[in-house]
Amino acid sequence: LSGIASVLGPAGYNLLIADTRAAGAETLLDYAEPSRADGLIILDGTLPADALQGRVPVVEACEWVPGLPAPRVKIDNRAAAGMAINHLADLGHRRIGHVAGPRGNVLTEARLGGTQDTLHDRGLPFPASALYPGDFSLESGRDAATLWLAQPADTRPTALFLASDAMACGFIGEVQRHGLVVPRDVSVVGFDDIELIAHISPPLTTIRQPRTAIGRVAAERLLAVLAGQISPDDTILPVELVIRSSTARPK
Repeated sequence: LSGIASVLGPAGYNLLIADTRAAGAETLLDYAEPSRADGLIILDGTLPADALQGRVPVVEACEWVPGLPAPRVKIDNRAAAGMAINHLADLGHRRIGHVAGPRGNVLTEARLGGTQDTLHDRGLPFPASALYPGDFSLESGRDAATLWLAQPADTRPTALFLASDAMACGFIGEVQRHGLVVPRDVSVVGFDDIELIAHISPPLTTIRQPRTAIGRVAAERLLAVLAGQISPDDTILPVELVIRSSTARPK
């Protein structure tokens, strides 16, 4: 949001925010009328594509709505997941698990797909028991840890890639509560690089996505569309693997 505001404010536009999780898609669609908004930046990939077409110019940021013909500013989530898996495999882990995001979410599907593809390319197994449900929240990370702890120690994953930093924090906290040590007993990689995770114990290895830059570029694309310029269909911004202390070679 700060990236969006940094561009729209100086251009003379006010930023109105609609939380579709709390009020539903109908609230957003109320704003998608030319009398109320000049354009929309969509960060929710679950919105109905047909309802968004033919109203005001739309740019999609971070998430995307399948079937909506609008410029997209995002990262390559599949490749980013592959970076996380390759890091763990390079450390020597052969049993690698994944805690996914909510079902039906475009980020969930992309990160899961990247996980599956990279494990296959590395010749590593990915049994159903190594895939844990989640919803990007701290609580679901704790729940995933409970499932992992219940598995036999000699067959459960020695490393996990979680689709959000919040889930990774919940996972680490729960395994530590049971007396295990990260990364001695299990290596953990998150996704996002939120500010908190550099200061937890141990500091979290994660995929850093340029959230501010995504917002800034999305706002620039919207201004270009409003000015009648042709905007690229997709703008892919780079990510970075940030290696901290939550990953190590398996014992």
